[in-house]
Amino acid sequence: MGVDGSKLSYQQEKEQTDLLMQQNVELARHLSHQQHAAHKSKHGSMINEVGKKMFANVKLKNNGATAENQMKQIEIEGVTYEIIDFISKGGFGQVYKAQARNSNRIVAIKIMQNKPDIREEIQNEINFLSLTKTLSLDNHPVINFFGSQFTKENIHIAMELAFCDLVEFWLNHVEQTEPENKFLLGITIIVYVLRALTFLEKLNIIHGDIKPQNFVIVPDNKCFYVKLIDFGTVEKMDTLRAQITVDATKAHTIFFASPEFLRRDSRNVMARHLHKKSDAWAAGVMFYILFFERLPWQDQFDYENFCNDPNARDIVVPHRGGYKKIIELLLKKNPEDRTSAKATLLQMKGHPQLHYIIESLNESFCPVDDVCHMRVSDDIRQQLGKKHK
Repeated sequence: MGVDGSKLSYQQEKEQTDLLMQQNVELARHLSHQQHAAHKSKHGSMINEVGKKMFANVKLKNNGATAENQMKQIEIEGVTYEIIDFISKGGFGQVYKAQARNSNRIVAIKIMQNKPDIREEIQNEINFLSLTKTLSLDNHPVINFFGSQFTKENIHIAMELAFCDLVEFWLNHVEQTEPENKFLLGITIIVYVLRALTFLEKLNIIHGDIKPQNFVIVPDNKCFYVKLIDFGTVEKMDTLRAQITVDATKAHTIFFASPEFLRRDSRNVMARHLHKKSDAWAAGVMFYILFFERLPWQDQFDYENFCNDPNARDIVVPHRGGYKKIIELLLKKNPEDRTSAKATLLQMKGHPQLHYIIESLNESFCPVDDVCHMRVSDDIRQQLGKKHK
């Protein structure tokens, strides 16, 4: 249970959030109100520099790969793509870098075998990606979808090309930076991730497999963005219910599955409950692993004991790095005590030291709190309901 087992009032949550970053005295001093404008400018410049470097690397790789890989072509929804490089291989298939003929558009094409056991999950992902395109947002928090093609043998999906996933980005581009820049990049990642999850919350959708590998970095020539991928496991929530139960075939990643999902009953049967704040829990675990480079538990046995112990206390988050209170809001064992992605993002926006980062992103790159006020039409909600019954 969280804290004393009772639901935190808004005022209690606000009081907790007012302490965000206060444990890190040195960083809080650097981010004082008097230095607000200077730090906002520094943050914008740093994001700009990181984005430009990654964008240059992407262009360099493209230039080196095209000459060697001009032989294979794939047509998807009337567009011919030329495969120019191999990117990776996963459980479902392979991912290639490709270029649209007569265009400078570079995309990622996922190629999977058209098998009955994965067809429904892939179709769910295509349906969801198609629907998200109808919701217009600057630099959409969901990876951009360009089309799909089913053949007798394969399924092809064309989507926005990413630079790397969140794990690779943190280890190779953030980990060794100076403490203040590392903190600023860490908070930027948190803001982008919460934006993506707030988008899902507004649609009453649970992703169901939030983890660092399902967030990717997409650079352009002025900055970078964090976008969400892999929507084969999404679940539609009833607006009148906070929780649903999914069947035993529901895929999950053990350390990112929430306590309400892994909790067992008296017959030792896993509950498999998905709460509207289950994705927020997974984000908290993800931030903990990224920033502290270890799990919140010793191993899987320890985590499952935590989930099934009614007296287990909430996770103690280290002070190091300055992320303590943000992560603690997300890692409440009781989902009723847990803060949603939207509430966490809005509380960060109202924080005296953190709000300037959100302002910097809003002013220089793209709105990041726009999803908090996003309107979803009844037509889109009905389509989501039909596609995820």
